[in-house]
Amino acid sequence: MKSNALRLGDVRFDPTSRTLYRKDGQALQLRNKSKAVLSFLAQRPNRTVAKSDILEEIWTDVIASDESLVQCIADIRRTLGADARRIVETVPREGYRLNVETAEDTSLRMPVAGWIAALSASLALAWWVWPVGPDGAPPVAPAGQIASASTPPGTQSEAAYLEVLQGRLSANHFSLDDSLTAERHFRSAIALDPEYARAHAELGTLLAVRFENDWTVLYEADKQKALYYAQRAVNLEPDLWLGHYALGRLHSVFRNPDMAEAHLRTALSLKPENEDARAYLGVVLNLQGDAEAATTILRQAIATHPNPPFWYYFGLGHALFNTGQYASAKAALNTCLSLSEGSPYCLRYLIAVNGEIGTPAEAAAAMRTYEALGFKLTVDDIASTLAHYRPKDRARLETALRLAGVPG
Repeated sequence: MKSNALRLGDVRFDPTSRTLYRKDGQALQLRNKSKAVLSFLAQRPNRTVAKSDILEEIWTDVIASDESLVQCIADIRRTLGADARRIVETVPREGYRLNVETAEDTSLRMPVAGWIAALSASLALAWWVWPVGPDGAPPVAPAGQIASASTPPGTQSEAAYLEVLQGRLSANHFSLDDSLTAERHFRSAIALDPEYARAHAELGTLLAVRFENDWTVLYEADKQKALYYAQRAVNLEPDLWLGHYALGRLHSVFRNPDMAEAHLRTALSLKPENEDARAYLGVVLNLQGDAEAATTILRQAIATHPNPPFWYYFGLGHALFNTGQYASAKAALNTCLSLSEGSPYCLRYLIAVNGEIGTPAEAAAAMRTYEALGFKLTVDDIASTLAHYRPKDRARLETALRLAGVPG
């Protein structure tokens, strides 16, 4: 049977998984919004698609500019490499056209071991998390290298490993529905191998995201469940950095900053090259009141990470705001929004920064986008999300929001 992949020059696009592959089966990295744009174009191959149709489909509840779409097209073209402008063709004053042909070769029809390796590669750099309260998402653990399908890392069960990878793919889409799908995969992995530490760590981290985004109903029960899975991961494998990372996030959510810092430092000591652990530590230090140290750590993480995710820039913008470096904070927050359009926490601080700088038009634009996302735009409503912040930092933000014109 022929592959349903689309040939984009020397690259193949699998519309089912929204993944780009080289001929050797190695997955290529692409931001989630860019994947959505490419997928939308791929559903209409060799046809001109209007910009307005793309914006309406991909940015459903957000006021997005043409610039957001242009950035996604540029991201796709960078990933495609040579001949990308012919493949993703700009049709002047109309839109874009994806010039494709069905892939006739068998390069994507690989045995399970090859499929696992390719899927692992697609997850290896996809790190994006958020610590306390905002709208980020869980970290993607490095999939590592496997010698064969029968010896995946951390478990003797190939099926359990595949469930974890599928869970990571679902979690990457970042929505409550995808989070629930990811949870089912992680639970299936644990059912297949109750001693699989990484599956427990992934589930603990996923549940932390539910708290961070107010996606929980039974707070105390969910809290105990999340802590159980993260602690179980560490009990099963004390040197598993992801287990300590999950505990660090959870303790941060549950307002135990000292425990959060301890576990994050342990995670960093176990995997020093992991910039997520480093950046998350910076976020926690900022929430503890050491914004200067946080700024240093987050800048280091951004400089070292090959493709820093949006939440690094929010953490940096937040820390810079707390130190009064408003112009630098604004730059970081704008970068955050360029990577994750419609991030409410980035928008809240961008409104505040523009209030401090005295740029009312830009503050008003951010306020309109924030309301379009369905959030209540009052100082009291925003402050209600910041109960875990130090009173001094919360008061600073409230003052800046009022300067921007946000009603009480």
